[in-house]
Amino acid sequence: MSYSWFRVVALALAAVVVAGCSKPETPQEVAAEFWQALSEKDADTVADLSTLAAPSAFDGYARDWSGTVPDFGRVVIDDREATIVTRLPAENGVPGERREVNTYLVEQSGDWLVDYDRTGEAIMNPSPFAGLIGEMNRLGERLTASFGQSSDDLSRQMDAIAHEFEAYSDQAQRRAEQAMEEYGQALQGLMEELEESIEEALEDNQRAPERDRSVLQRTAADLNRSSDRLDEPDFDAFADSSRALAEAGARISRLSDDTFKSYKRTWDAKLDEITERTRIFFEELHGRG
Repeated sequence: MSYSWFRVVALALAAVVVAGCSKPETPQEVAAEFWQALSEKDADTVADLSTLAAPSAFDGYARDWSGTVPDFGRVVIDDREATIVTRLPAENGVPGERREVNTYLVEQSGDWLVDYDRTGEAIMNPSPFAGLIGEMNRLGERLTASFGQSSDDLSRQMDAIAHEFEAYSDQAQRRAEQAMEEYGQALQGLMEELEESIEEALEDNQRAPERDRSVLQRTAADLNRSSDRLDEPDFDAFADSSRALAEAGARISRLSDDTFKSYKRTWDAKLDEITERTRIFFEELHGRG
């Protein structure tokens, strides 16, 4: 795409000014108009562009947004939900400093609307770690159900959360560091065990169909590459691991011959073990938040 999201939003705002009554359609356009209405204390427009029940319920999130012009960053669209990184002036008023929150949107009856309550929680929540924890809980549910199938959607969310994590305080990052380190080491060990088992199967079954051998060789190579990234675990490495593991599960399930049948049971069990360790990681992370 030749335009950045920033230019897209700027063009959307310009179009609104020219058209007057034209209605925003994309999540980016809706978010831009919502924040403009918020800065103007335009309760009617805020209600029209969000899930706010009625203009009379408008509270401006208990803050004065006059003159606030946010910058918009990464956009993640997941079916009927969207998240837009939104950079706001720092609360301490220091010129040039920005803090990042998420503007959340939902699609209802074909229209994108800002999720008023969820966006407000992201803005007003006093704990810098709480918003991240909520996202990780939702991601954890997806992750535990995703091994063995396509993980493109999951990977996009992991990448988005990695970016969001950078916006949180050093203290919040330190609170998660130990859980991440422990999970990274455990995940790396389990991936290496899976890789070794695949290589053993290839060594023991050199006359297996070439197609299946090629699939398993590629899977072992991907697992090796991805597990190496876990030497320094972070959310980008976890996202890469989720892709490699999900693809491994999908490839294993599509093996055409019964040659590796007994090994497949071992590999499925290892994937289940990884899923369980991942669930524990999210529980530990929540406990440290």
